[in-house]
Amino acid sequence: MSDKEKRDTSSFEIAMAVIGVVGAIAGLFSGMGSGPDMKTMKAPGKDGRIFREVFESDPKGYFRNLRKK
Repeated sequence: MSDKEKRDTSSFEIAMAVIGVVGAIAGLFSGMGSGPDMKTMKAPGKDGRIFREVFESDPKGYFRNLRKK
């Protein structure tokens, strides 16, 4: 195999690896919204939103942890 063929193969392998990584990242981001629809709510005492189910499962613990920060 000549040096040019080796460089061409190496470039191809790098390009395929980059495409694979980009595809994997895109797959992760596209899958974020496809899970079960979890309702959110305004986070009490903070700016932002939290999952309602998580808050309702332990509201006392939420406020206890909120005061620690």
